[in-house]
Amino acid sequence: MTELMLFINDLPVGCLLSNATNESISFIKTCKSTANMAQKQLGQLHSYSVSFEAVYATSQATIGWNELKDLGRARKIIDWSMINLDTDRGDAGQGFLENIEMTGSTEDFVKFTGVITGYGAIVDAELIYYVWAQNVGQYVDNGEDKYVFVN
Repeated sequence: MTELMLFINDLPVGCLLSNATNESISFIKTCKSTANMAQKQLGQLHSYSVSFEAVYATSQATIGWNELKDLGRARKIIDWSMINLDTDRGDAGQGFLENIEMTGSTEDFVKFTGVITGYGAIVDAELIYYVWAQNVGQYVDNGEDKYVFVN
């Protein structure tokens, strides 16, 4: 069983129940066609979102409802990474907390859900996760769509 963990601003989302990434690419139709008169298209914009669901909990070692609520209201860019804990590989990026919702019913845990709307590109999280997990250095964009790690 593969376990994916979602990290937001270097902290794991506490009591995570589920998480998912949704990516979409828009296309522009062209005037060109194939020999069989099938129309060709060009890939253009790439957008994505990361959704998650967790149980309400309070802990200094995780990020939960209260911290996420504050980040959403502040409308600040957040760092996120979704890591396969078996391989320490995954995706990472930045985004805005677009939606956050808390629900609860009698005789059940209080849960919250959220959606992060991507800001920029998704990058390989293997090295970023290593740096975040070790809490040393930081990653910076060198202006050429490559990320450099600085200690």
